Amino acid sequence: MRYLFFFFILLPFVEIYILIVAGNYIGAFNAILLIVLTGIIGLYLLRNQGIRSLINLRSNPKGFDPTADNILKTLFTPIGGFLILIPGFVTDFLGLLILLPLTRIFLIGIIFSYIGSLNNNPMNKKTNEDWIEGEYKKDK
Repeated sequence: MRYLFFFFILLPFVEIYILIVAGNYIGAFNAILLIVLTGIIGLYLLRNQGIRSLINLRSNPKGFDPTADNILKTLFTPIGGFLILIPGFVTDFLGLLILLPLTRIFLIGIIFSYIGSLNNNPMNKKTNEDWIEGEYKKDK
């Protein structure tokens, strides 16, 4: 979470720098056209993923399947859409990574492994606070 703050602070500077470099390399008009094109492709993917989520929700007779995998897939769709709506190459790339099913499965695997490593950390384990360890000596 502490890196998320730096990500949002540095993101506009990185986006502007990459836009300037791309504008110098391929031309300003082509760079802006490429950003608009990736936005259109991303919105198309967002629409398809949203419709697919609704179809999966309706096809399940019990309603929404509250597994962690399903929750993350449903949560990633609007996050990817939001990233695509922000103009820039980095956010468009991240949004497309989140919206594409193959890379989304890879990202979900990374998140699950990170969460699993948090649970295996001995510093994060809860201890029984009623247990007091020590020695005593009984006086006669």
